[in-house]
Amino acid sequence: MDEFSRKPSIKPSYSQKGLSGYKFPLKNRNVEIYFVDVKQGHDTFLISKKCTHIYYVLGGRGFFVIRNKKHAVKAGMLIEMSPKIEYTYSGRMKLLLIMNPPWFKGNDKLTKKNPSVKQCYE
Repeated sequence: MDEFSRKPSIKPSYSQKGLSGYKFPLKNRNVEIYFVDVKQGHDTFLISKKCTHIYYVLGGRGFFVIRNKKHAVKAGMLIEMSPKIEYTYSGRMKLLLIMNPPWFKGNDKLTKKNPSVKQCYE
């Protein structure tokens, strides 16, 4: 890799029941970029307090539920989620996630479980 090229982390930067995210190491500290491997979906509905989440669908199919309305997505589509809007997503997809400003602890308000993601109880 040179000073301009980036690869995502080898191990997941975060994981949930239905997905894993791999962070790209960036010099720019004003934005974060992740490769998200979606097996089922985000396990909860969420509301971002300050971060805009931009999802680009690299491959696969699924749907976003935004303000209780289902939106089908497939490769080549982009979804821009502004702060203060409740949403979740489900399906089998490869996503590129861009967050501005970068995610911070306390940003996400989790509102309810996503019924499309099988919940595992231990």
